[in-house]
Amino acid sequence: MARLILLFAALLLSGTGVAQQDTATPAAQVKSDTGLTILDQLPVRNQIPLLDNRFRIDDGVDSITLVFFRRQGTASVVLVRPDGSKVFYNTAKDHNMRWHDAATYDLIEINNPMPGPWQAVGRILPESRILVLTDIQLQVDSLPASLMVGETFKLTARLMDGDQVVNARDFREILTLQVLFISTNNKEQDNYGRGLAEVASFRDDGRGYDASARDGIFTGEINLTFGAGEWIPRYVLKTPLYSRELEQPPVIIAPAPVQLVFEQATKAESPHQLSFQAVSADVNLNSLLFQGVVRYPDGEMLQFSLTDPAEAKVLAVANKGAGSYLVDVSVFGQMQDGREFVLNLPQERFLVMLQAQEAPALTELPPELQQPVPPVIEQPEPEPFPWGLVILSNLLILGLGATAIWLVMTGRGFSALLFWRKKNVPAAAKAMPSATKSNAASSAKPTQSKEKDDILDLSLPDD
Repeated sequence: MARLILLFAALLLSGTGVAQQDTATPAAQVKSDTGLTILDQLPVRNQIPLLDNRFRIDDGVDSITLVFFRRQGTASVVLVRPDGSKVFYNTAKDHNMRWHDAATYDLIEINNPMPGPWQAVGRILPESRILVLTDIQLQVDSLPASLMVGETFKLTARLMDGDQVVNARDFREILTLQVLFISTNNKEQDNYGRGLAEVASFRDDGRGYDASARDGIFTGEINLTFGAGEWIPRYVLKTPLYSRELEQPPVIIAPAPVQLVFEQATKAESPHQLSFQAVSADVNLNSLLFQGVVRYPDGEMLQFSLTDPAEAKVLAVANKGAGSYLVDVSVFGQMQDGREFVLNLPQERFLVMLQAQEAPALTELPPELQQPVPPVIEQPEPEPFPWGLVILSNLLILGLGATAIWLVMTGRGFSALLFWRKKNVPAAAKAMPSATKSNAASSAKPTQSKEKDDILDLSLPDD
């Protein structure tokens, strides 16, 4: 109730019903506006998921606070209750609501809200929040300070109903808590544009780190293997009756404080050198312990541990020839502030190339290889194949064959091919006078008549 009184006072101070001309972004308004500053200082930031401007309020919620960020100059949102009725800014008091309408956001507080699905209509931005001020809360341990890539630690979350842990034994389904890390998209960080990373899922099943099944306490292992940068931790828990989300302040995940350096041997009989070097001043160098395994190219494995702080952190790796050497390392150490940590470094792969060797001297070769090599007799180059003659011969054969076929089909003789010769006419025939030709013609006529007389007339008379 004290938090609600502070919230109501902040709303009054900020001027209920007066739209302020804010020019800052929603993230900056959370820190500049009086009402939102009170919300930002609340010890628990439990949320209800907001999907497509829809959210569900479970039964038993005494009070919720809605923070809807919208575009500059747009109208305030409209709430649609589960029964279908609509609530506007000017009708909020009739529905037991307090509504603060600013230029870029709506801050709404609802007492004893109607359970069921709600909807918000307007130009709502993704930064909007639905904060639940009720007895059912999700509590998560604070993350360690100075997080590093590869760090592994245990984390515990509790689903609380007031001061008591929620009894989850009545649920048929085993509850699952999802652990997400969301990139802040800071251009100065290494995780710019990385989006969302699913880190772990805790099940209240009494296995692994979880002590007891279905007791409302989730305990699991977090392994930060997704990269350095600035991240926002988010925890999502869904049950058959209600769902909760908890978002913690952004954290910085620094690169791994240890670097592996692999030095390849220069001789086949010499081992390789693997050294472990600290690259962060936040780590106590004298507290570092290393344990891991080396996998050789031939399949054999070497388990090692470097636990003496006085000794140099160098490991001799047997030279197994060319190939890939895989190294898995776990680091145990202490930060400068005294915090203990455990790192599981990403698997390192070192490629060893085949080394070049000097050829043995000629005197060391076997006698059969020391015999002089007989000279190579050069064979004369073969003459080029006469392709032109072959093509000409084929064309001649085709021409003769076509000519023979033409003579057979037309019935002509070979003399028909001699087209350049003319037919010879006797000279006497050329000199024959025209009179002789006429006499010949007249003498030919009686002959024809004589031949006609020789034909018998066999026709019968008319009588």
